[in-house]
Amino acid sequence: MTTLAFPSTVFPGPPQLALEIPPDWESVPAAGETDHVVLAALRPLPEDQFKANIIVTVDETFADHTVRFDLDGVEATAAHRREGTVGQVYSRPIDGLTFFGLDLSYIDDIAGTLLVSNLFGFLRRQVDGGLLRITVTATIGSADHTADYATVHQVIDGLRVTPAEGTVPLIADDADDAVAADGEG
Repeated sequence: MTTLAFPSTVFPGPPQLALEIPPDWESVPAAGETDHVVLAALRPLPEDQFKANIIVTVDETFADHTVRFDLDGVEATAAHRREGTVGQVYSRPIDGLTFFGLDLSYIDDIAGTLLVSNLFGFLRRQVDGGLLRITVTATIGSADHTADYATVHQVIDGLRVTPAEGTVPLIADDADDAVAADGEG
């Protein structure tokens, strides 16, 4: 008899993730209850103020998936939001992975102006070439956007990713190909 195991090199599991949050932030227990959400945190504020937050998701995608698809999704979201705009595509190394980011801002009827940082990093499954996408989404309101932007990006930079057995991180040279085809990045 052959024993199949999960996780293993043949059936890789998700990565282990850790996120250090500031002492005045709190975890959001909804992580795991919503599709693919594995970590979530927010800065508690009075009910009438927008709460800066960070959500981390992990999902599987195909080997031919590119980060351009995800960036196009952010641009499509901007097109459907009131005064939605996007910034420039950027990349940043976070714990051995290259994440590509695209910031989106728009006006929400209740919260006012919001800025959403969307970052995408990938691990490749060695057995079939498929990808595990790690998405980090940080949303801040306009009330204290300068301080909150610095804080959420400091938290994001502290993300710890331990790839599962049978997966390898895509680093700058690998991931750049996904954006370079469009002349961006």
